[in-house]
Amino acid sequence: MKLSFPYVNYPSLIKPDVCKKIIDLGISKIEKNKKEGIDTTGTTLNQKEKSNINLERTRVIDNKTSSDKTVEELKQSNTDIDKYIMRDSEVSWLSEKWIYDIFLPIISDANKKAGWGWTIDTAEYFQFTVYHGDKNEGGFYGWHTDGSSDFISAYKPAIKISDNPIRFKTAKKNEKNLFIKDEKGEPVPDMDSDDLPLRKDGKNLISIFTQDKKKWGKVRKISMTVNLNNPQDYEGGNLKFDLGPHSKGERFKVFDDMRTQGSVIIFPSFMYHCVTPVTSGTRFSLVLWLLGKPWQ
Repeated sequence: MKLSFPYVNYPSLIKPDVCKKIIDLGISKIEKNKKEGIDTTGTTLNQKEKSNINLERTRVIDNKTSSDKTVEELKQSNTDIDKYIMRDSEVSWLSEKWIYDIFLPIISDANKKAGWGWTIDTAEYFQFTVYHGDKNEGGFYGWHTDGSSDFISAYKPAIKISDNPIRFKTAKKNEKNLFIKDEKGEPVPDMDSDDLPLRKDGKNLISIFTQDKKKWGKVRKISMTVNLNNPQDYEGGNLKFDLGPHSKGERFKVFDDMRTQGSVIIFPSFMYHCVTPVTSGTRFSLVLWLLGKPWQ
């Protein structure tokens, strides 16, 4: 899709005290989750995240990080491309209303200002992300999109039918392709269907399936990234966009001018982007995705 404005940015929009409040909340939830044995690893759709590190963040298996290399560059190496780790970060999920009250109007403004005018009706939880700095093994997120735009890639229904073992089924539909509901108006599982696939941990669904009925049949359309901390707190960790091989300017746009605290960038979820390795310090960011029905 060709766009006149592939992104909208708002430098230093969010005040430092608000950024700190979000950071403190996000860190507290990560610490709480760790105490409860909940994994805080930032995941990827193809399960290429770096979850194979110990508490001292030392390497324990011989995989390589993709950093901000393109697929073409990775193919030129002598390593199997499947051996490359695509992400190394920690996350927690925020759903406080006051955070939505701050950012939803900004995203609405960007949707109009860019001339997109896309129909969006659902917001996911905010993802608070921590990229730990290290000279050789710094946190990063390789080239990716936040989602595809077609009906095949839309979120698919999942209904849990068992906790031990963990099992999910899809929702049952009638001959008119409508969900069959019980006496309480809730969709019922299709017990004749195969169990839905789980991630390698055997606890969670792969990302295309969700129990959240508000997401069923929808795709991510608009993404938002907020830089939460002072740029002097870390090195590296730049957000980069791939504007495509036919871009009039440089193909790879580095947003080093948006490192200032509280800067907000809004962009289409189908755009390829990455976060370069953080070589020292710690980078904190806040991400949100807005959903709607696939384009038709």
